[in-house]
Amino acid sequence: MATYTEDNSRIAKNTVIIYARVILIGLIGFLCTRFAMEGLGIYDYGLYGVVGGTIMMLGFLSTAMNTTTRRFINVEMGRPGGDLGRIFNICLVVHIGLAVLILLLAETIGLYYIYHWMKVDPHRLGDANIVFQISTIAACISIVNLPYQSLVEAHEKFFQSAMVDIIANIFRLAMVICLLFWEGNRLYFYAVGMALMTFLTMAMYHFLCRRQWPEVIKWRFQRGSQTYKEIISFNNYTALSALAYIARGNGSKLIVNYFFGPMVNSAMEPAYQLENFSVTSVNRFSNAAAPQINRNYSGGNTERSLSLVYKMSRYSALLMSLVVFSALVELEFALDLWLKEVPDGALLFTRWTLVSALVRSFVGGTQTLEQATGRIKWFQIWNSVMSLLCLPLSFLAYSLGAPAPAIIQIYIGYSVTYRFVEFWLLHRLIGFDAVGYVRNAYLKPFAVVAVMVLWLLVYRAVVPAVMGPWMRLCGIALTFALCCLACYGIGLYGWERETIRKSLGKIFSVRNEK
Repeated sequence: MATYTEDNSRIAKNTVIIYARVILIGLIGFLCTRFAMEGLGIYDYGLYGVVGGTIMMLGFLSTAMNTTTRRFINVEMGRPGGDLGRIFNICLVVHIGLAVLILLLAETIGLYYIYHWMKVDPHRLGDANIVFQISTIAACISIVNLPYQSLVEAHEKFFQSAMVDIIANIFRLAMVICLLFWEGNRLYFYAVGMALMTFLTMAMYHFLCRRQWPEVIKWRFQRGSQTYKEIISFNNYTALSALAYIARGNGSKLIVNYFFGPMVNSAMEPAYQLENFSVTSVNRFSNAAAPQINRNYSGGNTERSLSLVYKMSRYSALLMSLVVFSALVELEFALDLWLKEVPDGALLFTRWTLVSALVRSFVGGTQTLEQATGRIKWFQIWNSVMSLLCLPLSFLAYSLGAPAPAIIQIYIGYSVTYRFVEFWLLHRLIGFDAVGYVRNAYLKPFAVVAVMVLWLLVYRAVVPAVMGPWMRLCGIALTFALCCLACYGIGLYGWERETIRKSLGKIFSVRNEK
């Protein structure tokens, strides 16, 4: 019991660190989007979103792919006399091979699309190609860096990981501020700056690993085809899901570009930033408990693993509710505050993206359980196929005259449908109790969502349409406070509320003693 208490305390601490990181980086990201759109202009910002979005998508690619290295390192850490250096070097070789493959695909299929299919001013094709080359090289280097990032997170050094991300994003903010004063080609400047942020991240992770685990990261080629096959097989299925997500992001942009042009791509970009923020948030919340879920499951303590999965799913949904409803209550004002010039259609795109983010937040925890079993093949195949099917469905919908946000609505339908498929697969694999999971992980967040939807309806009916900016900010603050109370009073169990009260009591008692 003492061990569980200590483990829960560490998970709580890591969750607070991750949540603080997500909020801080989210705020920096929103500022960066505003300054970047102001500095580049709507057309060039939309052009970069289509051509140079590789780096922006790398956040999810990194999160999805480093689960392979982190899982195998966690398993090796649990083995008596385990050789972390061997596993690390094998994963490094695998990632180098994947980076080379992505480079080949980019220089063939990617270039063909730019010069033959992308809707862009013919005089800007040269600019598009240069931005594409810079982004691709940075993306490949970032993939090679993934084992180093995974090593840090496998040791539950989430504070170090958070500091790396915060420093990199502060650099990004400084870069986009400089963009406003740059006299040369601003599109090139922005692309190079985003690439340098990736290089900075790589350098920091290398420094941390070399300082703490020099023997683990020391290069030595490892033999043994069986381990390579096992890691490649797991990594391929994980990468399949990640590549499907990238196809979703880039494919969505390309389809929107084909039917509506770069101006609508610009309207889509703020919504896409929010989507990346939401997906990364849910993944990082799950990461806080991932090492313990993996270790407990591999050690035969399935009950403890399921308990952690229930908690992470519920916490992910509750934390995302705070973000979504606080934004929805005064979304038009928030966009005006965020962006100096709001592109036409951005409000509708963003509103549906927030709904999508809330729906997607309910997946927290179960993906880690799938990875803990080691048998992820059919989960990744079903997820990837269903995700990719949304692209032709969106193309068909647009061909029939659907409005631009239809693609987001189709992906919301996919998120809900895949959840049932995931429950079915888990039940077949480990006898997963889907009804028990819904009862433990979903009922309380559903109640919080119902209360907040009712609050939004009341707010719209009672609050005047014309108000000053300070009153609108008060509306956002009031909604955030109400959502916090709903999460505390409805979303948590009694013992969790008691734990929070005791923790706050200790904090205030320490302050009073001082």
